[in-house]
Amino acid sequence: MKNWFLSQNGAITLSLIAFLTFLGRTFLDWRYENHLLGAEGSLQEFLYILMFLAFAGSWVWGMLAAKSGSRGGLLTCLILALLLGVGFAAVTYFSLCPPATCKQFIPNLWQWNWAQLISGLAASISIGLQLTRKTTAGNRRL
Repeated sequence: MKNWFLSQNGAITLSLIAFLTFLGRTFLDWRYENHLLGAEGSLQEFLYILMFLAFAGSWVWGMLAAKSGSRGGLLTCLILALLLGVGFAAVTYFSLCPPATCKQFIPNLWQWNWAQLISGLAASISIGLQLTRKTTAGNRRL
């Protein structure tokens, strides 16, 4: 298990798991908080959709590039795992909806939040360890 966690395939797989928890959490937010954005079809709603599509597309690109040996792809996955996996889960837990004061109107919010935090941390650690390894002949530098 240790060798898999330190391998490139392990880093990409953990990044994929973090990406899937991000998508699940995004779906929950869309499903239960979409009405808070304003009228359907508003500019603000459109910009949120574009922003999440850009994040998702960048993350998929990073995983595909990392699979072919790109350190830039790994770096993209690391940044997005830290920003969206760890950062978004921590901000939700401590700022947007602290458990002591928040009315939980999203079903399974805390389970998704913890899954997002744990998968983001695991992916970040694995990718970070992968990035610290010496470059082999097949890998490209940034």
